[in-house]
Amino acid sequence: MKRFAIVAALALVACKGSHAHDKGEAEHGHGHESAKDELPGQSVTLWTEKTELFMEHKPLIAGKEVGFAAHVTAMATFKAVTEGAVTLTLKMAGGATVTARADKASSPGIFRPVLTPAAAGKCEMSMRVEGPQVQDEFPVGPCEVFADPAGAKAALGEEADVPGRIPFLKEQQWKTEFATAPAVERELQGAVRANGELRPVAGKEARLSATSAGRVVAGAAAPILGMAVKKGQVLATIAPSVGGTSDRASLDADVLSAKAELAAAETALARAERLFAEQAVPQRNVEEARTRVSIAKARVGGSSGRLKQFNASAAGAGGAGPGAFKVRSPIDGTLVKVEVAAGQAVEEGQLLFTVIDLGRVWLVAQVFEPDIPKVEGARAAWFSIDGYTEPFTVNEANGKLVTIGRVLDPQTRTIPVVFELANPDGRLRIGQFAKVSIATGAVERALAIPEAAILEEGGKAIAYVMVEGEAFERRPLSLGVRSNGWAGVLEGVKAGERVVTKGGYEIKLASASGAIPAHGHAH
Repeated sequence: MKRFAIVAALALVACKGSHAHDKGEAEHGHGHESAKDELPGQSVTLWTEKTELFMEHKPLIAGKEVGFAAHVTAMATFKAVTEGAVTLTLKMAGGATVTARADKASSPGIFRPVLTPAAAGKCEMSMRVEGPQVQDEFPVGPCEVFADPAGAKAALGEEADVPGRIPFLKEQQWKTEFATAPAVERELQGAVRANGELRPVAGKEARLSATSAGRVVAGAAAPILGMAVKKGQVLATIAPSVGGTSDRASLDADVLSAKAELAAAETALARAERLFAEQAVPQRNVEEARTRVSIAKARVGGSSGRLKQFNASAAGAGGAGPGAFKVRSPIDGTLVKVEVAAGQAVEEGQLLFTVIDLGRVWLVAQVFEPDIPKVEGARAAWFSIDGYTEPFTVNEANGKLVTIGRVLDPQTRTIPVVFELANPDGRLRIGQFAKVSIATGAVERALAIPEAAILEEGGKAIAYVMVEGEAFERRPLSLGVRSNGWAGVLEGVKAGERVVTKGGYEIKLASASGAIPAHGHAH
């Protein structure tokens, strides 16, 4: 089983009093002891990939019952393990074993197995956690069973407070947003910081407008915001405006008038053709009569068409009538804006729809004038967006540098540095603001902690380090390169030590209050 770090020595050394427990509570098998005769407590803190264990107990005495307070935390959430059972196994150097089991938590996250060692000697301790939240098994480490209390006290010495320790109990940690992470070696690269915005890739955004005034005709499938759109797909049909008169009676009158004019023109043409046949009128009269008939037919067609369009628009559905035009998407993408509804009147040039291909997006970072020389050779970047815990990365695997601006904005004194990156899961949204770091310089390997662990006090960087399950230290930091959510540490934290990435402010308040928190279980 992989273990990350162990705060207290696995030999279960004496607890140094960094947390305040109820010393008045009787320990199993020991009865009430005077302060002079009280045995020092012992504790151990360790982690696996799934579980954090912080366990406290009195020294192991042959033939004496001893109770354990095992605080079990699920590493996935940093919350208490509330269901299941724990089994504690004590294996003596000669091979004999003693086990103790707690079938349920005495309080959320705290299990209390009780065992009685049979004989004095060196031993090894291990624990198994079984439940719906966590299934885990790990060695607790070497231990020792003493022949009598005097021998235990002589070997372990007196409990003593450690200066600078800040108590913050598990019950407090479980009730707040809390998390830790180990200091580890990582590859880091210097960066220039800038503000940025996510924008559509050039040529991958289409804003569709009405080419003439008219009314939107309802179709079989109405466009839905967020739907996928294919190139050439019809999003709407626009029936052109009737124009001129707009009431039914006037349009009916126009049709009747046009038909009457056509009938009169046709009668005049027939008379002119008859007279021409009798050589009573010249050819010109016939041609003029035919022209009047053509004009009258055109008027009939126009007035009839306007009436048909009026009828279709009034119905709000059905055919769009002659002269209607279809609004088609020129690209594949996502429908991100719908500005009209069926039956709505629109004007020429009015925006109807916006379609954007979100498969790839642009990250546009605004770099300040003094930093321009540093980004000339940039090829990668990372950025964070509010609401997401992990930063996003732009590199050769998922994107590329598009351009570095050549014209300085006179107001902001910045230039745009544009990266293009893949967005296959659609998490990146157009218009989101980003805090961008553009990679510069060579890659170096160094001890690093998450930037989330770094707090500022009086203009200096600090971090809170978990030195034991319920004890923390405030550490001033000397920082190196910051890279992709991590910061190199030159001084202040050692490899393997766990820094607080969530809950640092609460620990700071606990330190400032000076109050010793009440603890609901025995040492």
